Amino acid sequence: MRQLNMLTRRQAMKLGALGFAAAGQLGMAADEPSKLVTAESLKLVLQKARRFLVDLMDQDLGLLPEYRGAKVYWIFHDNYLAAKVLNESHPETARQIRASMKREGVEHSGKIELLFGELKNPLPFRQFQLKDVRRVGDKVIRTEVVLSDIVVGWESYADFLLMASLAEKDQKSAWQTWEQALKMWDGKGFVDEATKQLKRYSTYKLALALLAAYWVPKAEAPDGLLERLLSLQDPSGGWITDYDASGKKIGLANVETTCLSILALEAVRGTLEPLR
Repeated sequence: MRQLNMLTRRQAMKLGALGFAAAGQLGMAADEPSKLVTAESLKLVLQKARRFLVDLMDQDLGLLPEYRGAKVYWIFHDNYLAAKVLNESHPETARQIRASMKREGVEHSGKIELLFGELKNPLPFRQFQLKDVRRVGDKVIRTEVVLSDIVVGWESYADFLLMASLAEKDQKSAWQTWEQALKMWDGKGFVDEATKQLKRYSTYKLALALLAAYWVPKAEAPDGLLERLLSLQDPSGGWITDYDASGKKIGLANVETTCLSILALEAVRGTLEPLR
């Protein structure tokens, strides 16, 4: 997010009894034959993802690096999201992250918190700045801070549209932004301005779409989206940043994408707490 037939909520609640066909928890490509994935096997996928996050913890800083081996530690969005998704499964790790955020004096950003109803006025979207908090030897603690200027042209980006559908309190407006985002789906991913420029798809937009499908009334994400997201989990347990049209993974498993994927799959399972 630092670059610019599916399950309804009701169907997700039935997942535990029915199971569903999906590919990916075994690392297969999205276009390979799918295997039956039950609620129990999806639970194991999520356990592995959370273990990926916990194993990244830097005990000296009390924070997670952007990816394994990275020297940059993002408070927002990475560690904020990690504290959220680990709060129940690994409460001590989540507590340690929150304590470190407080120590650094960075407990708010102004954008990603909208997923949890923690922003009074999440819209309109505003420009953001990436800034250094402090350096510790060769490590850098960084964060994202929302500015006052309004983002222009955000409707050309799938992530903004999906987040708007999550932030909109008016159901009609939420549905309209959801439909705008769906127009960018090409059967493999979301083709927005960023995708056209970078010539690759972003994994986290799949996760945002699942969250929006969970939240927006009557919304159903397109066929193949869930399978694609599952296929992009790395053997380490984390989710890879990007992928190409063939489904080939590009980049490394990182904290932000992994956290958003966890939230999305919890929504599919019907075990995600209400977003707000």
